[in-house]
Amino acid sequence: MIDAWLLFGHVIGTVVLVAGIGLEVYAVTAASRATTVAELRLAVRAARALPVQMPLATLLMTGCGLALVAHDPDFHFGDAWVVAAIGIVVGISVVGGGFSGRPATRLLDAANAAPEGPLPPHLATLVRDPVLLASARITAITATWAIWLMSIRPHATGTLISLAAATLLSTIAIAASTTPARPTVGTDVGTEAPKPGDTPSRTPNAA
Repeated sequence: MIDAWLLFGHVIGTVVLVAGIGLEVYAVTAASRATTVAELRLAVRAARALPVQMPLATLLMTGCGLALVAHDPDFHFGDAWVVAAIGIVVGISVVGGGFSGRPATRLLDAANAAPEGPLPPHLATLVRDPVLLASARITAITATWAIWLMSIRPHATGTLISLAAATLLSTIAIAASTTPARPTVGTDVGTEAPKPGDTPSRTPNAA
C-alpha cells in the first residue's frame, strides 16, 4: 500500500513538472515573438507561478521517487537508469533553472516596469536571451529523457545510448538557440518597387 502511494506521489510530481516545463517553453517562445509590452506581459503571465510550481513538483517527484526505490525491492539505487534519473533531477534543478533563473527574473521584472507601447531595446534583448531559450529547450529534452527512463528502465547499455541521444539533442538545441537568424538570400535586393519621382537606373547599351 505504501508503494502505491509513493508511486502516486511520484507520478503526480512528474506530471506537474512536465506541465510546468511545457508552460515554460511556451512562455519563452511567445515572449521571443512579442513586439509590444502588452504582448510580452500576456506571454509571461502564466509563467509567474513557475518559481513556486517547479520546486514543489521537483520535491514531490524526487522525494516519492527516492522513497519508492528505497522501499520497493524491485528497484535499486545502483541501477543505471536510477542513477541517470537522479542526475537529471539535479541537472534540471541546478543548471536548467528556466523561469526561476536570473535571465527570466530580469525579464519578468522588466516587463512589469516597462511602459505600454513597442518593446524598448533592453526588453527586446532580454526576450531573445539565448541562455533563457537554450535552458527551456534543454529542460524539455531532459524531462522527456527522464520519463523514458522511468517507463523503460533500461540496463546500463540502454541508459548510455539514451544519454548520448539526449546529449546530441541538447547540443543541437544550444546551437539553435545561440545562432542568430540569417536573412534570406536575395531579400530586399532589387525587389522594391520604384517610388514616384525616383530616377530609373540606366542599363548600359550593349555594344
